[in-house]
Amino acid sequence: MPQSAAPKSPAPVPRLYRLVEFPGLPHPSLDGLYDSIEEAWTDAISWWQGRSADSSPVAGAIGVEVSTPAGEWRTLHIRSHGLSRSHTLSRSGR
Repeated sequence: MPQSAAPKSPAPVPRLYRLVEFPGLPHPSLDGLYDSIEEAWTDAISWWQGRSADSSPVAGAIGVEVSTPAGEWRTLHIRSHGLSRSHTLSRSGR
């Protein structure tokens, strides 16, 4: 009896990244999708550099989310200019 070939695994889904503001809402100025976390942080740093030095750190907090194969978004980092904290949080995509 011939053996059937093992089922093929689905092709990996490319990950996308996006920037959000604290507490995880879409960022009003940096609302785009990025191919890498590095690209996302480069835009975030440029945005921070254009802000006033007396701006509130919380008001300038930016998070990076990554897409999941299930179509959801997972928060990787939330940073404020001069501050950093890593954080993971799973929630549905918007």
